[in-house]
Amino acid sequence: MSEGMDVPEGGNRTLNRMVATTVVALSVVMAVGKIKDDNIVQAMQADQAAKIDLWGEYQSTRIKAHDQQIAATLLRRMPGADADATQADRESARYTAEAKGIKAKAQAASDDYDVQGRRDDQFDLSDGFLSIALAVAAIAALVESVSLLGVAWVAAALGLLFLIAGFAQLPIHPDALVAFLS
Repeated sequence: MSEGMDVPEGGNRTLNRMVATTVVALSVVMAVGKIKDDNIVQAMQADQAAKIDLWGEYQSTRIKAHDQQIAATLLRRMPGADADATQADRESARYTAEAKGIKAKAQAASDDYDVQGRRDDQFDLSDGFLSIALAVAAIAALVESVSLLGVAWVAAALGLLFLIAGFAQLPIHPDALVAFLS
């Protein structure tokens, strides 16, 4: 009985080295992409929270402006309340102006969320293609197939393309594929 375990050696050491190098490189690239993707998701969450808060503030400010308009209208019907009606008009105008600024901030947060969402899609696609590349590279080592390693490299190239597009904010975004996967 032998003491050690018999492990079959692959016949193609060059292929095994190429696969190992591919796996290490893809793992490092995936780790860097994951860090950036997580940061983008955090920014999206902050944008979403700000957008919700700002739209709520916008609505309450519009209600205050409307309430002041109603107050001004009612005060004008009362004798001797012109000064109060004028003050209510000023308050209504102030709230209306304030609401415009809040609306612009809410829209900016919404727009930033959309931009970050497109970048997040790029990082998600990158992660998917790089994962496929890792899996295919592992199978290439098992079945000792250089052509299968080539398929892994093609998937890796697509993953790198989307990763670079995400980092560089390039407008590469396959809408049909993203819609299918969403």
